[in-house]
This record gives sequence, structure tokens and C-alpha cells, in this order.
Amino acid sequence: ETKTTARKQTGSFYTPREIVNYMVDESLIAYFNGKTDIDEENLRDLFQYTDEEHKLNSNQVEELVNALYECKILDPACGSGAFPMGVLQQLVHILKKVDPENIHWKKIQQENASNEIQKVLDIEDKDDRETRLIEINNAFDITKNRPDYARKLYLIENCIYGVDIQPIAIQISKLRFFISLVVDQKNKFEDDNFGVIPLPNLETKFVTANTLIGINRPSRQLSISDTVEIRKLKEELRLCRHKIFSAKTKKTKQKYRKIDKEKRQAIAEELKNNGWNNDDADKLANWDPYDQNASSPFFDPEWMFGLERENDNLDLTLGSGYFDIVISNPPYKEISDKEEKILFQNNYNEVLSGHYDLYIFFFKKGIDLLVKDGILAYITPHTFIIYSQFINLRKWLLKNTSIIEITDRIESIFDSAVVDNSITLLSKNNQ
Repeated sequence: ETKTTARKQTGSFYTPREIVNYMVDESLIAYFNGKTDIDEENLRDLFQYTDEEHKLNSNQVEELVNALYECKILDPACGSGAFPMGVLQQLVHILKKVDPENIHWKKIQQENASNEIQKVLDIEDKDDRETRLIEINNAFDITKNRPDYARKLYLIENCIYGVDIQPIAIQISKLRFFISLVVDQKNKFEDDNFGVIPLPNLETKFVTANTLIGINRPSRQLSISDTVEIRKLKEELRLCRHKIFSAKTKKTKQKYRKIDKEKRQAIAEELKNNGWNNDDADKLANWDPYDQNASSPFFDPEWMFGLERENDNLDLTLGSGYFDIVISNPPYKEISDKEEKILFQNNYNEVLSGHYDLYIFFFKKGIDLLVKDGILAYITPHTFIIYSQFINLRKWLLKNTSIIEITDRIESIFDSAVVDNSITLLSKNNQ
């Protein structure tokens, strides 16, 4: 096993910020390597904060911007949002470098909006059909906002997601993203509200939930959308949440939150009629993304983020995923409660070999959440590499992933850490 484990000895990291930057850069470079034909040297040049011109041709720029727009990135234990914010900053930097006038970025948003309008003509209010395009023009209007505003807004809307079990952590993460948008608006003191555009609503981008516990589904059912009626209701719910994301007034928010609740309940009733356990269907319906003080006992990306699995035909033991990158500093906590141990035995038996540390389970959960060839980037205690009580985790990772890099024995730079850490970058194998 040791021979197949790649290690890069002690990394030259001095601050948590340097570690965040390194993990963000390496995971994004691995993603772009798999999604574009751009060679790695030119990719790495894009991540440098220099005034040098990039070396990409126009086709490569378009390819890169499209890959960036399609990228879905999750921090499953986001805390106060260090990794999601690091991702946002680096993606903005890349966009600024390859598309300084926002030509390609605006084109993607307009094309996507046109497709959305075409898809929903039958269920959307006529007066709302063009609202999306107007919103896009306002976001890109340089008399109202700096160019980074539109970059950030649509990266937040389409690419970046976070989960944490603590409500206060999610509130801090959202606040950081709000501030990042506010600083790129141009204030006009003579206008109402000083010209500040109302900020987006991030309740279905950063959610409070127990990442490690999923919702129980009927046997071998990967998707909630199992019937035509459920698919229709889910699409209506997705559109409703899009409207909430960009809602500008309290009245509008209240209107669509009411619709959100009605759609959740309607879907739950349909699920009950199609083989779901009543309690599990009710759990979905009762999850209220707008209750800022509640923490969901389960996490489901399809239900909470409106995402679809990449491919429902993949091996059910590993699962098809939702995200291109999962990046995190998962919690390090040994489980001692007997009931909790039984719960993790039932859900994570493949990686257990006598040691119940939360970060073990986050490894498996993170891989399960990835699409094929997706990238996992974690910083964890280095103990899983060397100690016998982690042997089943190592075997499972070697079977189901390919090692990109392990930077081992990073001296502890976190105040709360009592052991050295390792940065692990893995690619999910095709199943």
C-alpha cells in the first residue's frame, strides 16, 4: 500500500491563508486539466498575480470560461467560509485575466437566461419572462457596478455551495459573500439606498445541515424526480428559488417563500404515493431553508441545491455525484456515543476499522458527492496515512480514487490542531 501512496514531503506553508490558496489553486488546476485542452503550464500562469498577458487563443478562452461556468464546488464543512471565499477570489481573478471586458461571461449569462425563458414559457408569468435579461444587463452595467460584481454574482449563483451543521457558521459565510458583493457596487448618494442594489438571497447556496447523514430513499432510487409530476413540481420549485435568490423586496420574498413551502409539501405528497416512507417525505417538506436558526438532520444536494446527479447508472455503492470539486477542512472529532457509532456503522462501514473520527466519514462522503473524475481536496490530520486503525479507509480510497498529490506532515499551524496535517488531493475513479 505504501508504494502506491504518493507523498510530497513537508510543504512550505506558514499561514492558514497560504494553505487555502494552495488547495484552491491545485484543485482548480486539476479540474481545468480534465475539462480543457489547455496545457498545465499555461493554466498555472493564469493563477499568478502578475501583469503578464495570458497565452490562450480565443477558442481556449471560451473553452476555459465555459468550463468555469459549469464547475460545481462544495465545501461540506464550510465553517466561516474560508474555502468558498478563496474559490470565489481565484475564479474572479481568472475571469478578469482571460475576459477583462466580461464579454464571454456576459454572453454565457444571456444564453443561459434565454434557455431558461424558453423552457418555462408555460409555467412562468408573462411579465417575468424578460426580467432575467434585465437583471443581467444591470449586473454588467459598469455605471452601477465594477466589473467584478457580475463575475462574483454569477459565480455565487451557479458554482459555489457550502454546508455546515452550525447555523452561526453559515450566517458568517453568507455575510462574507454579501460584503464581497457590496464592495463592487458603485454608490450614488443622491439615489435611494445610496444606489446599492439589494443583495441576493443565499439560503439555498449555503445551508445548515448534517452533511454526513443523507435522506432515506426507496431501495435503488437515486433521484427524487421519479415521475413526470414530481419532475414538474421540482422544476417549479427550482424556478421559485431562483426568484428568491434575486428578489429585491420583502413582499416578493414572502410571496415566493410561501410558494416554496407549497411546492415542498406537494412534492412530499407525491413521494408518499410513489413508495417513500411518510416520515422521510415529511422531512423533505419540513426542511425550511429560510429558518436561519434551524439545522437540518440530513443533507441532500438535489433537494437543497436543486442539483441533478451526473449519471444515475453509475455503481450505487459509490454513487454518482453532483460536484466537480469538494474542498474542505473537515472537523476532527472522535465519536464516543454508542448510538452515533451505530449510525456511522450503518452508513460508513466500508471505511471503518476501529476508529470513529469524523474526518474519516467526510472522506467517503466527499468522494460520494463527486462526479466521475471529480477532485477532492482536504486538509486533515496525517494519522490516516500511517496508523493501522485507518487501514480500511486507505483501502477504500485506493480502490475508488486516484492520488493526485499528498503533501504529508505539514507542521500544525492551526491553533486548535494537536497533530501534524496532510493535504490530500484525489480524483474520483470512473465506476
